[in-house]
Amino acid sequence: MAARPPHRQRPLLLLAPATFFEGYDTFVLALALPLIRKDFGLSLGQAGLVATIAFAGSFGVLVLLPLADRLGRRPVLAVTIAGYTVATFATALVPGVVGFALCQLAARLFLGAEYTLAAMVVVETAESGRRGRALGVLTSMTALGQAAAGGGFLLVVALGASWRWLYALGVLPLVLVARARRDLPETAPPTPRIGPREPVLRSVPRRWLVGAGAVAFLFAVYPTAVTTLASTLVLDDWKWKVSELRPWEFALWAAALSGFFVGGRMLDRMGRRPTTIAFLLGSAAAGVFAFTAATTVPRAVGLALVIFGLTGATPCVAAYATELFPVRTRGRINAWLKALTIGGQVAAPAIVTALAGPVGGVGPALAVVGLSYAVGAVVVWALLPETRGLHPEGAPAMLER
Repeated sequence: MAARPPHRQRPLLLLAPATFFEGYDTFVLALALPLIRKDFGLSLGQAGLVATIAFAGSFGVLVLLPLADRLGRRPVLAVTIAGYTVATFATALVPGVVGFALCQLAARLFLGAEYTLAAMVVVETAESGRRGRALGVLTSMTALGQAAAGGGFLLVVALGASWRWLYALGVLPLVLVARARRDLPETAPPTPRIGPREPVLRSVPRRWLVGAGAVAFLFAVYPTAVTTLASTLVLDDWKWKVSELRPWEFALWAAALSGFFVGGRMLDRMGRRPTTIAFLLGSAAAGVFAFTAATTVPRAVGLALVIFGLTGATPCVAAYATELFPVRTRGRINAWLKALTIGGQVAAPAIVTALAGPVGGVGPALAVVGLSYAVGAVVVWALLPETRGLHPEGAPAMLER
């Protein structure tokens, strides 16, 4: 069997570490916040304000992603990697809370665009029959980054070290920047400024834009609700104690992360539409099972099914957000989609807490919110086409042929 061309292999190797640190930096603030509060002498409200300022930087995608259409992927991606690396490392050195908040704002500004840019480059360089698997590997790295953040936090606590060490590690991607400038292929040559009535935009059916936007928003609500309120559910409502959890439960939950890879392979073998619909419906059903179960074993198994479904849906949504649109406007459209995703992330905790009272607790509220994935499956079935095997130019090229 012929080996794949080197230019097909390099992008994933270069971009996977970048998305690893995207997951790492996203999770480390939530873990380290109690230590940061103590170091800076912050009240709970002040710490919340600092976190809000930091996360507001995510809206930098509205500026950076459109630039990837005008200037090309490689220079913008290099800037995002360098920018968030420097800002994250600077976070470890700042003496006061104002500097901390500003450094984290800058880090999130670059970080918000990096993941989407990485997915775009992978889609534009991977072989058509392997794009799903490549996206599965790419998206899985964020989960590994989050796991590393958790391990690093436990180590810092065990050693009594400063939280600043967690951010000092952000200097590592600078090595990646040097390689990216030399090795990363340009997948979208620079183009002149594109007007809002450019024909290439009109070549995208409105139902695809509506469908992709709805999926981007719905995709963010459920997993954000689960990750934000899972500890409240298991510790306060289910009365679980970490010391009482058994090894098989941890092993089951770790194995459930295979959803990234299973989903990616299914995208290539079965197609985008059936795979996405299957994972969205499966995730919704798993949530109903897990969050309404009354005993420990069904709850543990149900949580594993939720993890498997959510991770499997991740490369599916990444495929639709990229393959569906033409290369020349992919950055601009993804900026809009990313803004909707951020909106879903912001709305998720409020939706769950508002539902908790009427439906009888956080668990039933999460089950209800999980049904948003069933709505997403209907949206995919009704509005979005099959994109497996398309030319990297995107689905509009299919219409032109």
